Amino acid sequence: MKDITNKYLNGFLSALSFFTVIPLKKNYGITKYTLYFFTLTGLIVSIIPALLYFFVYKYNSIIAAVVAVSLIILIYGFNHLDALMDFGDSLMVSGYENKQRVIKDKYTGSGGIGLLFIVYINAIAFLTFFNNIDGFIIIISGELVSKYITLYSMNNMDSFNEGLGNIFMQKLNTKAFIYNAIPLFIAFILDFYNIIIFFIIFFIIKFSKTRINIDYHGINGDIIGSVGEVTRLLFYVISFIFIILNLKFYFLPSL
Repeated sequence: MKDITNKYLNGFLSALSFFTVIPLKKNYGITKYTLYFFTLTGLIVSIIPALLYFFVYKYNSIIAAVVAVSLIILIYGFNHLDALMDFGDSLMVSGYENKQRVIKDKYTGSGGIGLLFIVYINAIAFLTFFNNIDGFIIIISGELVSKYITLYSMNNMDSFNEGLGNIFMQKLNTKAFIYNAIPLFIAFILDFYNIIIFFIIFFIIKFSKTRINIDYHGINGDIIGSVGEVTRLLFYVISFIFIILNLKFYFLPSL
């Protein structure tokens, strides 16, 4: 029993070590247990940005949105930002061999910078629209959904690169989806309509995976990380539409 507990604890600490800049006393290897804590990591990352957004919003919505998005990127250690830029560069070339080559090189071009602006500037813009309680819920729910969809992006896909993404894909199993669904339910409790938003995004990514497989002949860590960043933006956009249509259902009062 103690051995199993240690494996789960080490898996949780491993997830924090690889996905955040939270300082830990030692280095942790990647095991199947690491993948059990994708969405929990997203929850932890989102708490401080969501709280700061909530309290700063009453003074200035733009500053609140910029601080929240910047902190999310920072706490993840800029890893997903780098992945997004690599992915953006690869979108600018044709042919799977060229796409694989460009996404793995060390240079950043206009495609990477362009996608960076599209994803993060729009994320900030949409967060300025929400009120403090809507934004608080959406920031937390967005990270939970983003991390779960990131995990799903690896399912039934081949890797074209012997990197970190390939290691995660090799250790992915059914239990990972079950364990990661537990924190995801927090998003559904915070707002009932998040269930619908989740499935809308799920099917968007499901069809996108087919396109990626055709264009890239597989995926790598940069594509996996980019899926999470794009998912967050999609969650903000669809939440915006739902609020415009007055489709929200939660029990926290607006302040």
